[in-house]
Amino acid sequence: MRRRSLLLRVVLVAVVLGLPVAPAAADPVEAGGCADVRVVTVRGTLEPQVGSLLLTPLGRRIAAEAGRRMSVAELEYPASTAPDSAGRGVESLTALLNSAAADCPDQRLVLLGYSQGARVIGNTLSARTGLSADVAARITAIALFGSPLFNGVEPYNRGTFDPALSGTGALPTGALAQFADRLRDYCNAGDRVCQGGNPAVGFANAMTYAHIAYFANGTRDQAAEFIREQLNN
Repeated sequence: MRRRSLLLRVVLVAVVLGLPVAPAAADPVEAGGCADVRVVTVRGTLEPQVGSLLLTPLGRRIAAEAGRRMSVAELEYPASTAPDSAGRGVESLTALLNSAAADCPDQRLVLLGYSQGARVIGNTLSARTGLSADVAARITAIALFGSPLFNGVEPYNRGTFDPALSGTGALPTGALAQFADRLRDYCNAGDRVCQGGNPAVGFANAMTYAHIAYFANGTRDQAAEFIREQLNN
């Protein structure tokens, strides 16, 4: 219990101050040109624009282990508690992915999303508003953590979740069926963002150890392995 409390305090302080929760590794990202694979990270609420505390280390790890030319892009969007934040994220992600497809027609795409960032990815892929069929076909892997859109019965779900519980804004069953073989949606038991929280309290649902346990419970390792397998297919 003491370890959980300490981790929660460390991550919350890091989010507020914009600090990294671990030393940054050497950057393996390709500079310029069209990399073979582009990893797009979509950060959680109040995480810093440059360097998602959860996702940036994962993106860099994937790039370092991939054995091919990679780029890592951090989606620019508010990631705030404002009502229009996720919607602006959907617009930004749609534009980024369509631009990537036009500029680099042979590039494969990997999407990583945490909390509100997972909502942005889920809404972008489920609505498909403005997203080209070519982009959808080139998305090779998707990993989501603590998503408010989590639906407890989906076959791509992973984690310690209770399947009887869903997120604060759960998608209809089958909404992401097109991407089911390329998707892992990680949810911890007790994470009120993806497990039966109260939508009316908003960001307060994220103020639990279970919502930040993705930093320490091995789910990032599982996601890295899944993405490696997808890239090697």
